Amino acid sequence: MDEWKKLNSTEKELYLNPRKSVPNHATFQNIATNSAEEFRDSFDNKHLNISYGNRANQKLDIFLPKKNKDCAVQLYFHGGYWVGRDKFDHSHLAIPAITNNVIHISVNYDLAPNVTIDIIVEETIECILWVFKNISKYGGNNKNINLVGHSAGAHLVAMALTRKYNTKNIINSSTLISGIYQPQITKHISLNNIINISKQTIELTDVYKHTIIQNTKFLIIVGNNEPKAWKELTINYCKWLLNKNISFTFYNAINLNHFSIIKDLANPNSSLSKKVIKMCEI
Repeated sequence: MDEWKKLNSTEKELYLNPRKSVPNHATFQNIATNSAEEFRDSFDNKHLNISYGNRANQKLDIFLPKKNKDCAVQLYFHGGYWVGRDKFDHSHLAIPAITNNVIHISVNYDLAPNVTIDIIVEETIECILWVFKNISKYGGNNKNINLVGHSAGAHLVAMALTRKYNTKNIINSSTLISGIYQPQITKHISLNNIINISKQTIELTDVYKHTIIQNTKFLIIVGNNEPKAWKELTINYCKWLLNKNISFTFYNAINLNHFSIIKDLANPNSSLSKKVIKMCEI
């Protein structure tokens, strides 16, 4: 699981920091933010900034399809290396869901350095429990909760699967996209100046130090245009699942990088979004 440690310091920064490996990342992110705002402003059937916890950024947005009765529920956890981005940058990812009669929930969480990554994981658990307890009020089926996470969000989803919750197997499916599963990687790149991760936080948040408890369907995705070292993070997670005899579906997102993959996730006609929506079937 530690092949990335063999890279020299320059390679670590280039290949394990997506903002370094995609020079025009800001263009992709600006497009996403603008597309999200345009969709959010034009879509009426929504509930914004609902609190699921007591901290400042523990908010979620709910986007409802026209027929919102006993609907499947999709929770999206954004990326940003635990230090950046916002649910408002990703509202348009609701389009494939609502097009297919699935409730879409875009999740915010507190960011480092204001909180440590283990706190962000705890907020993720709180969010899932809130949805389980409350989504029926919005027409959702709490027996069909589906998690989607990109980058650091994939880590949060992976960690969420290691929790018991108050009832057995509340997660129908889990889609992990271009994930990072060992937060200690941040110690070796420039983000260490922000996160400054401790040994205790590493023990609490390294996915490989935990056991998957939730019996869920897995879809594992990585962009084909990601750097090899970043793609290996996903390959390692797949190997880890295989070693535990946990089945999954793997999808290689052709011609997509760490940031362009968001555009495809928002397109209801893309092969990628169709595969993610299919995970909501029971």
